Amino acid sequence: MSLVIWLTVFVRFIQAFIYVDDSFSFAKLGDMSYYPKYQKMLPTDMVVLLLLWDELGIPHEEWKQIFGSPLPVIGFEVDLNLMKISLKEEDFAKHKRHHSLREFEHIAGSLNWALNVCPLLWPGLLALYAKIRGKTNPKGLLWLNRAVVDELLWAAFFLARSNGVFLLQSISWDYQSLSNILQEQEWVTGILLSI
Repeated sequence: MSLVIWLTVFVRFIQAFIYVDDSFSFAKLGDMSYYPKYQKMLPTDMVVLLLLWDELGIPHEEWKQIFGSPLPVIGFEVDLNLMKISLKEEDFAKHKRHHSLREFEHIAGSLNWALNVCPLLWPGLLALYAKIRGKTNPKGLLWLNRAVVDELLWAAFFLARSNGVFLLQSISWDYQSLSNILQEQEWVTGILLSI
């Protein structure tokens, strides 16, 4: 795959960010081209990359070729228009009184993973980690206790109302606000910034 990445970037000059077998890019709205194999319009850079893969005999599937906003990226929802990363809405709660250690570890892993976009959730893991500490039988059943239930409900409540993590504090900038920021920086730090 490394050779394919090298061909993509340095021979075909396709501006894509490639990680192992995943690639992503950005394009202007409306910059679309027709891809005959799927018989539909796709972003031009995506079409060029797919044509290269076709030429090299690299298999690909239509359902994996996605574009737009927001996009699912390793389970997160990434909205580049809002510069926001959030969790996808999924139903994973089951109403049982006891769960296997494996299920507890799955819940703990999911909540730990959610810390990437909701770092304030860490208190919701304390009772859960205390409950599974020292347990080794993955099929062994563990009973829910009040502390675990309360913390998981708190985390679920927080997640349901979370807006995700904005990559920039301001969603949209205009020249006037940028000028004000630069002037304030100059005044506070003594550094001259110019555009």
